[in-house]
Amino acid sequence: MSAPKPSRKRLWIILGVVGIIVIAVASVVAINLLSPKAPAPPSGPNVTIWNGSFCSDSGSCGYSPTVKNVAVGTTVTWTNTGITHTVTACDSAHYSSGGCPARDAAGLDGFDSGSMANGQTFSHTFTAAGTYYYYCTLHLWMRGEIVVQ
Repeated sequence: MSAPKPSRKRLWIILGVVGIIVIAVASVVAINLLSPKAPAPPSGPNVTIWNGSFCSDSGSCGYSPTVKNVAVGTTVTWTNTGITHTVTACDSAHYSSGGCPARDAAGLDGFDSGSMANGQTFSHTFTAAGTYYYYCTLHLWMRGEIVVQ
């Protein structure tokens, strides 16, 4: 005795379901291929500006890492993940005895991000060797340095 043959109606239902599945999968693939991609992350080393629920000189905010070693020509990007902060060089134009551990050597490029809200980034390309000190003008105890070799 042989197995009963499926009816034509059942065959058409199975083909219809398979067809719908193929169309659905093709649609998902097409949407993923055609949708715009997020921009690539910034090249070069990154520094995170962070804080807890508040920012005080007790170590509840800062730059991470506080010291970054890079090669000449590297672009460093700071990303603020906290309240408003700045990334300000300790050059002759921006030096603060309260905020800077030392004044940058003459001839090193200065930089200043201005006020950065949460989620904003600031990038600077270091074109000369030396130690670049920087701080937050709003929170003088926040300090960091970039050592360019």
